[in-house]
Amino acid sequence: MFKSLQRMALACAVAAMPVCATAAYPDKPIHIVVPFGAGSGTDTLARGLAKGLGEKLGQPVAVENKAGAGGGIGTSYVARSNADGYTLLLSTNGPMAANASLYRQLPYDPVEDFAPIVLMGRLPMILIANDDAPAASLQELIAAAKANPGAINFGASNTTARVWVELLKKMAGIDVTTVLYSNVGAMMTDLLSGRISYAFENVGPSLPQISAGKVRALAVTSPQRAAFAPGVPTVAESGFSEHELVVWIALFAPKGTPAEVVARINRAANELLQGEALRALAAQIGMAPAGGPPADLQAYQRAEVRNWRQLVDMTGVTID
Repeated sequence: MFKSLQRMALACAVAAMPVCATAAYPDKPIHIVVPFGAGSGTDTLARGLAKGLGEKLGQPVAVENKAGAGGGIGTSYVARSNADGYTLLLSTNGPMAANASLYRQLPYDPVEDFAPIVLMGRLPMILIANDDAPAASLQELIAAAKANPGAINFGASNTTARVWVELLKKMAGIDVTTVLYSNVGAMMTDLLSGRISYAFENVGPSLPQISAGKVRALAVTSPQRAAFAPGVPTVAESGFSEHELVVWIALFAPKGTPAEVVARINRAANELLQGEALRALAAQIGMAPAGGPPADLQAYQRAEVRNWRQLVDMTGVTID
């Protein structure tokens, strides 16, 4: 019996170390990297996900914010990390699809350098206005922009918002000024003070200001009206149905992470997406939960890379 156990231990140590390590996973803390600053919708979701995964996997799960370069700093960090399931990435369509076309040189490949785990959900962008801005609808805003070329300004604190402004300019035939911000906090401060009048922004940072009556919601970019704002029309309802631009959030690991580890995290995340706590958090940031197997995320991400290539070609937006 003892010799049999010795032989099994030796086989594990020499011939099948990855298998044995996978069987023990996880046996130490896990880190989820968010390539954006604290307070973003992705960060909010990450903290709820970390808590739930920690409970299900039996190890602490910490969130690390590594912001900068349009999400590129944190994303590159994970791409270079050990493929052992202890460093994960919770990111969005910006770093994981759009950046491949927006940046002339990208230090990572969003498809080839990562193992997809699960699509967490989708949420629209939202067009918001300073409470003193004259336009009460997207149609009124477009009419004002045509009457005063170049006079209306839009804030954009992320690449998705920047592309949306340029896309609206193309679809509506208007000339507006885009004011770029490195973070949503600075942009929201200028919007509230009236230094800028309008902005396309993610739902998470916008909802508290809308609820407080400090900004107004004019339109959402999703194909249908959003559950969190059923009274707000879609951009398509306003006459621009050629394109839809939604934000998605997904969980990834470095390429080469064992399939068994990816499958275990996927199962846990899917269970959490069906649970009351994470669904409440999703509603807080305006996200419709998704879920599904890694293969679904892989196919969706590849399609989104192609979609963003078309959008970037159409709008001409690039980032050096």
